[in-house]
Amino acid sequence: MKKHYLILLVLLSACSADPVEPEVPAEEVVEEEVVVLDYDNDPIYSKGRPNLLNSYWGIFKESAALYGIDLSYIEDDDVNFVSTDLRDNVAGRADGSCRDYVRILIDETTFRNLDTGEQIFLIYHELGHDVFNASHDGGGLMAPNIRSIEYTLFQTEVSDFFTKVDFLEWTDEECEIIRGLTDG
Repeated sequence: MKKHYLILLVLLSACSADPVEPEVPAEEVVEEEVVVLDYDNDPIYSKGRPNLLNSYWGIFKESAALYGIDLSYIEDDDVNFVSTDLRDNVAGRADGSCRDYVRILIDETTFRNLDTGEQIFLIYHELGHDVFNASHDGGGLMAPNIRSIEYTLFQTEVSDFFTKVDFLEWTDEECEIIRGLTDG
């Protein structure tokens, strides 16, 4: 009889126990991080360093290369950023327009008070004058008054500049005037 109770006890305990389901690990949901590009995390613009002004020449060349423009004929040592005091809260000025050199004058105090987008816009604008003899008449990147430095619009203006949609060179007459203004 003890055997029957033992068998009955085993059967009852086996039947009454909840079936054990194997534990399935919960699928880990990893949400993709959406990175919205801006000047500070852009793979090119983020290389610009206000305390290392020549870094902007590197990013300008890299941007130009995206549009098939090779600026390697201009030696890095031939591009000069000169720290100077400029009047009237001017942060920078092209000093090599219509010449065979690139020299950008920078008032570093004013320049460092600009935000990243303004710094990049200013340098691209001034390099546009010195490297390509681009005039203000083309608009866009070369417009004398900044319409917007919003990242996406700036991308369009850079593209339009390097693809010559918004690009006009100084005329010979304008170059004569510019050289007369910059001859000390």
